[in-house]
Amino acid sequence: MKRLVVLLACSQIGATDCGNAVRDPGFDLWCGANLCAWKLERGDVAKVATWNEGDPGVELVGDDVAIEQLSPVDSYDGACLEFDLIADVETTAQVDLNIDVDGDGTVEHTERVPTSNWKPISFLLPIDGSYSGVRFELAKQGSGRAVLANIGAKIVDHCDGLDPIVPAPAPDGAACDDASDCRSGICGAGTLFANRCVGCTGATSCGSGMTCGIGEPLSPVYSIPLECAPTGKPLGDNCYFDAECASGICTTGACSTCRQDNTGCAAGETCGAAWFASHTPYLCNPGSHTRAAGAPCATDDDCASALCAGDARMQCSDGRACASAANCPFGGPGTDNGLQNGPCDTVGVQGGSCQ
Repeated sequence: MKRLVVLLACSQIGATDCGNAVRDPGFDLWCGANLCAWKLERGDVAKVATWNEGDPGVELVGDDVAIEQLSPVDSYDGACLEFDLIADVETTAQVDLNIDVDGDGTVEHTERVPTSNWKPISFLLPIDGSYSGVRFELAKQGSGRAVLANIGAKIVDHCDGLDPIVPAPAPDGAACDDASDCRSGICGAGTLFANRCVGCTGATSCGSGMTCGIGEPLSPVYSIPLECAPTGKPLGDNCYFDAECASGICTTGACSTCRQDNTGCAAGETCGAAWFASHTPYLCNPGSHTRAAGAPCATDDDCASALCAGDARMQCSDGRACASAANCPFGGPGTDNGLQNGPCDTVGVQGGSCQ
């Protein structure tokens, strides 16, 4: 089933910037010799002049070059994309626009960018069914010159009559309408994972040392997945069921040492949130500087020694672990628009022990 959104106002656009689906369409943002918003997969690129002296373009330098950008545009935004660019492509260069729906590494559709001399070119890209993001790849083969400028992708509503791009079955955490949309063959599980591909349910047998629980998101355009995950997770790690945690307690989405009703705490102690963040572990009397050496901790303030040894926990606003903002979902706190990754913040200590 297609979802087609009528775009009436910028405020109604979800995972886009007022309907625009790519960042830096004019190739204005450069980080040294590389583009900031576009990832260089292979080969080299160079900032060059175009027909307009004040409007730079990007030259794909070499016989095998590719740049890509993952866009968070999804089926809730619309079912029809228009991709525009202005190109200067010689006959000895072959330039392709590759469309990877869901950004999972599978190219479902390719359009050839024709030989041109600063010619505006447009492609209509209808997408069938649910999808979570699109990876746009521009790839060049051959020795000829190829310069691209003014690239844009936006949601439109005039793809009627065109054969749609049919996404391959999606990974866990991607959007789905029914089981056929998912590699796992399971779409939705409870309220939290409704209309998302999941790898298991609470009744699934996951094998030795594994249980149905929270997995690692494969992409910032996917939700945190429910799938077969290792047991024995440390304090502060993501969880959905108690069985995932070494402590046997999962509280508000994080492995904890107590529950909000004070279960697990000694008389007179109160179970509370350890971090000033979502998806925080719960500990007894957090931040009280009372825990002895060897006791579990999530910050230095939990310990009498003021030293909690463990791995720094960095996470996105939705609670997923991250190494940088590139791992975090698009939009949300601290971002200017829906095309920007949210922040990756250090929130505490994971699997900590007082020294």
